Amino acid sequence: MHFGSMNYLAIPLAAVFGFLAHLLWLRMLPAPKGFSGDARRSSAVGAPAVLRQILVFILILVMAYVLGGAIGHLGPGQTTIRNGVISAAILWAGFVATTSGVNGVLAGQPARQIFMTVGRWFVVLVVEGSLLGVFGA
Repeated sequence: MHFGSMNYLAIPLAAVFGFLAHLLWLRMLPAPKGFSGDARRSSAVGAPAVLRQILVFILILVMAYVLGGAIGHLGPGQTTIRNGVISAAILWAGFVATTSGVNGVLAGQPARQIFMTVGRWFVVLVVEGSLLGVFGA
């Protein structure tokens, strides 16, 4: 069985646009007022905000790399926008949405916050999948 090769320029590009989508989501839809979950506490203590965002970018880069590998496993000629978005949605539904949902429920977050977190990661993955589909995973 032959697997498509990975485009090591498309992966960081997808991560940059995924990170920008993440920042835009946070800017447009801030956490609910009065929310006292982990997100608010972590901004008050621990590493500086810039360091946390650098870590977030690195993790989004890992996400793009794994998504690129998943798309690449579809085979030669299967790297399309459609397949990139479908792969992103499947991985989101199977791993990201479920994990984020469980973490939110166990942390006692309001349903709105859980849906906002799950939605943000859906947007990030779809943006990454689209770019990897255009430029080749």
